[in-house]
Amino acid sequence: MKSASLALIFTICGALFCMPLEAGEPGRTDGPEGSELGRGGYPFGGPEGRFYINPAFGSGIFDRNADDSRSGLLYSLNLGYERDGWLAIEGGYAYLSDRKLSIYSVGSRMDYNADPFVYYFSAQAGLYKPEDGESNFGLAPGAGIDIIVNDRIRLGLNYKRDFIFSDGNTTDIDRLFAGLKFYF
Repeated sequence: MKSASLALIFTICGALFCMPLEAGEPGRTDGPEGSELGRGGYPFGGPEGRFYINPAFGSGIFDRNADDSRSGLLYSLNLGYERDGWLAIEGGYAYLSDRKLSIYSVGSRMDYNADPFVYYFSAQAGLYKPEDGESNFGLAPGAGIDIIVNDRIRLGLNYKRDFIFSDGNTTDIDRLFAGLKFYF
């Protein structure tokens, strides 16, 4: 029941995200009162609706404050759809080698473009599935910076803080990784 509810919520959010938005034609706004409705434009918008793939490589650190703090190699792949150059919805897979932990996630990403840099904040929810043991739910807010190589490629440095909820305990992971983002 719980997984069906989550699937329904993500389906509704995805459908709302992909709905077309109608805008008025750009024009002047110095006419009589009320004539500016649907006029103007958004000069900071990017390309409208494009897909991307983002392979990345880095490190995941468990329990920084504990005596047995460990880090391991992290491999990840995110697929996403960016709308209007600033808002994206993405799903991803990551694997943390030392814990033999697979992470399946879905979430959103908000970009701010300041050529040649793109700053972003993200929020994801995920399923954390170790090879041995039971799966757990978690949340992963993140932030990062991309450097625009050209209109189809970005090079980025990213950070995510994972909060994994299991049996009343919360386990934290710090993920630091670099990647390439390819747009289609």
